[in-house]
Amino acid sequence: MMHSTNDTANNSCFSIPAIHKFCDPWNRNTSDSQDSSLEAYTDADLAADLNALTFAERQAMEADIHRVNDVIEETPEFVDAQLAKMKEALEKIYIRHRQAWDRAIFLRPSLAGDRGLHLMMLRARRFQPNDAAVLMVAYFQAKRDLFGDDLLIHRITWNDVRTTSLWFVVGSRHLDCLQDILTTPPLYS
Repeated sequence: MMHSTNDTANNSCFSIPAIHKFCDPWNRNTSDSQDSSLEAYTDADLAADLNALTFAERQAMEADIHRVNDVIEETPEFVDAQLAKMKEALEKIYIRHRQAWDRAIFLRPSLAGDRGLHLMMLRARRFQPNDAAVLMVAYFQAKRDLFGDDLLIHRITWNDVRTTSLWFVVGSRHLDCLQDILTTPPLYS
């Protein structure tokens, strides 16, 4: 029996080749309703197939599901190259999108060369310099939106959180509860 490429796209999970299909737990696959082997594929069959996998195959599947990849080796040359690419990517972002980042640099020029901050963003985006640059701009924009220019270049503490900031973060729900939490003294010292 020949299967078209659309047959594999209709599966709710995945397929090895189109003929050997894995789980469709909600039985949404209507294109192969005449395929009795798919209808007879039970949870016990799925469990047996998963138990038949080798340790390496299980690890590969877990990495695919949880998006866990191999550790990136951070050699000094690699890190320096990615930092340079990230700084170039920051310069390429439109000025209107990076206003908060530019304001932060104006208030504290050392941020432009802060290797630790740049490296933190690179690590968060798995050393993709363009993604890290966008993250950096978004980080400072969110910080500016929440706390204003006064705290743009400072670390944010619980003492800095204001009712207006909480309103922005959580909306109107549970605002009284959060105000009580912020005004109640801590249970430990």
